[in-house]
Amino acid sequence: MNCTAKEMDLSLISYPEFFKGETVIVSSLLDRYNFTFHLRKPEASEQELIDYLDEIPEALHAKIVLHNETEVFSNFKLKGMHFSGAKREHAKQFTTGIRKGTSCHSIREIKSLDKAFDYVYLSPLFESISKPGYQGNLNMEEIKMFLKESRSIQIYALGGIETSKVSTVKELQFDGLVVLGAVWTRDPFKNQDLISSNFREIHSTIHNLYEKSNS
Repeated sequence: MNCTAKEMDLSLISYPEFFKGETVIVSSLLDRYNFTFHLRKPEASEQELIDYLDEIPEALHAKIVLHNETEVFSNFKLKGMHFSGAKREHAKQFTTGIRKGTSCHSIREIKSLDKAFDYVYLSPLFESISKPGYQGNLNMEEIKMFLKESRSIQIYALGGIETSKVSTVKELQFDGLVVLGAVWTRDPFKNQDLISSNFREIHSTIHNLYEKSNS
């Protein structure tokens, strides 16, 4: 009997700064593709984040997770919350009904987590695209062995993920992958025409890999 493999989940982290036309692009992508949008704007005020979300159709909010900002989250019906390592304690105020995630930089750190989280970003898997020179020392064999173990938490690959790396992420058996620099480019305002094509390329690569393996 053939076993059909489930496609890896795909998440897109927002560009860290605001740029003109951004919410139009994000709304278009969310409307066309099945993925999760991770809204992370480190320097943004609560009101700026509220205004940003107000510009995205409410019907698409269920595909968005918000980074750290619990007060903003309470104003919308979003998919979930993502907490940085420094903010993990805040996850305890949410019980059920939303998806909760956090970020880790080692297998040991993942194993130390409590059961409050549904998923984890493990990074950096490869050298970062958005932060040149930022690379970790993750052991690929350790990762592969860990991902084969029975676990309740999903593990997503982050860091340097571009089209050429998707097959490696799949082979390691990650539950999903997270992209940022490969989609937005270094200057998204000047490269708006490239953003949709960059995303489409990664999305299609994932789909084609699984279509081929399941055929």
